[in-house]
Amino acid sequence: MLPQLVYLLFGLASFTAASNNFHVTVEAQTKHCFVEPLNAGDFLGLSFQVFGGDNLDVDFWITNPDELIIQSAFRTSTGSFSVDAPKTGSYSYCISNLGHAGNTEKFVSFSINGPDEQRRILDKKSGAKDESKDSLAKEVQELTNAIQQVTDEQAYIRLRLLRHHETAESTNSRVLYWTFFEGLIIASVVGFQLVYITQFFQKSNRRMV
Repeated sequence: MLPQLVYLLFGLASFTAASNNFHVTVEAQTKHCFVEPLNAGDFLGLSFQVFGGDNLDVDFWITNPDELIIQSAFRTSTGSFSVDAPKTGSYSYCISNLGHAGNTEKFVSFSINGPDEQRRILDKKSGAKDESKDSLAKEVQELTNAIQQVTDEQAYIRLRLLRHHETAESTNSRVLYWTFFEGLIIASVVGFQLVYITQFFQKSNRRMV
């Protein structure tokens, strides 16, 4: 119950922190694909982290309008990608939980920086129509994307540390219980041996008498 609550809180925090952040649950042996329409020259930056589920590994790929894979990562828990669209069309990115590692559902967080985010930045810079200002706006967008990726990585690391802490606490409890159980067994064996040896010598003394 606690890990699922953590996943929910993380997802809500990500959603409220920025409108281009979202999370998705990928069920066992399924995949989710999302479509992003891009014009030639548009920039798309995205990153993802798997923060819940066994193994924490998924497959990820991006396809161009011709449905050809242009970027991919397999059996990974995190990744960052950027695409400069060479042509206009629908680009898609997919997260897959198929194959040997897809026996349980996975919780995935996404951060997207695409044309919509770039347009919002450009709209705030009224009068920035000359080439130098457009170039500066693009650099600002790239810097924003890089900062967002660092923030996502930090959130992912915090979740991993929490998960490892819970695992360590569970392991320590099991070791403590097992040590106590071993102590009881050893004490029982020693007690049995003492009783047996005592009775043996008592019988021997009776025979000698």
